[in-house]
Amino acid sequence: MTIAYGKHYIDKEDIDEVIKVLKSGSITQGNIVDEFASKIARFCRSKYGVAVSSGSAALHLAVKSLDLNKGDEVITTPITFCATANAVLYEGAKVKLVDIDKDTLNIDEKLLQKNINKKTKAIIPVDFRGHPAPLGEIKEICKNKNIKIIEDASHSLGSIYNYKGKNFKCGQNVHTDLSTFSFHPVKHITTGEGGVVTTNSYKLFNRLRLYAKHGIDRNVNMLNKKKRIGSWKYEMFDLGYNYRLTNFQSALGISQLKKIHFFMKRRKEIVKIYNENFGKFEFLKTPFESKNVKSNFHIYTLQVKNNKYFDRYDLFNYLKSKFYAPMVHYIPIHFLKFYKKKYKFKLGDFPVAESYYNQTISIPLFPSMTNSQIEKVIKDINDFIKLKC
Repeated sequence: MTIAYGKHYIDKEDIDEVIKVLKSGSITQGNIVDEFASKIARFCRSKYGVAVSSGSAALHLAVKSLDLNKGDEVITTPITFCATANAVLYEGAKVKLVDIDKDTLNIDEKLLQKNINKKTKAIIPVDFRGHPAPLGEIKEICKNKNIKIIEDASHSLGSIYNYKGKNFKCGQNVHTDLSTFSFHPVKHITTGEGGVVTTNSYKLFNRLRLYAKHGIDRNVNMLNKKKRIGSWKYEMFDLGYNYRLTNFQSALGISQLKKIHFFMKRRKEIVKIYNENFGKFEFLKTPFESKNVKSNFHIYTLQVKNNKYFDRYDLFNYLKSKFYAPMVHYIPIHFLKFYKKKYKFKLGDFPVAESYYNQTISIPLFPSMTNSQIEKVIKDINDFIKLKC
């Protein structure tokens, strides 16, 4: 059986909750969708949440809610999935990339100031692998500049960061305007496909809700006995999308959220074991965790540093031959053909991101990993090192 880099955890309670909704007769839109969004917002200590069909949809609506214009610039990191950058292009704005910090692998806030100009309207820091981006520092840089901040928290549900002596949750929106989450099967909790946007702004909350359902709203104020207008009445106020999540997906999400502390605890246990075993090799770099954060460890990135024995490619293919499904997170945005052509990116534009990409591999990390699977991963990688060295 293949051991993947990530995998969902579904138990009988999850299945029972989904079956209950499937038998209820209301499987698409309903109160359960709003309940799920509210529970995610409450978990993150944010005021409002809007559930949508995917993490990509969450990013798109977050960007759309800012009313960007053609020529506006949005800064983000080259180490992220293309959906982060794509959301900016959907709204006619321009993507501007800033290199990463070599340890956290998040956007390097020290490079931000010189990349901000009059066209900069927003910044999308990404909590890569679950390690919170420097949100407090970014907020301080943006102070008095009227620059909005969207936290791409797709990896970081449950992660915590400390800023100026206070703890904050990813998605809390103390240092951001909006935060987006993904519930793809490899994430901490899953709804199959799905996402949520959190915000503390009632104005943005209403915009998000409208955009997620075609720009259409329906309410009792639209009814009119004199004009003989009944409950069929709805109105389209803006151009929106069909980004709706379903009741049965939301039921799964609510059930999954109950287990998130177990999920995070198990992931940290596995990371500790990995670090103890792989940290002893000078040609391997284990994931970094800042002293001021508590990461949920979404993925385990093992970097193969330059050495005369083997490289990332060798390790990747060896693991595949042993029936693993490793992955690389991510191909830098500026390496993708579409973005390279659009913005004339070239090799060397973002050297830290490129160096990381050329060395990294994501190895198995998920809460349902058994102890024997963990031991197998360690043994197989150790056997590979002995073979090569």
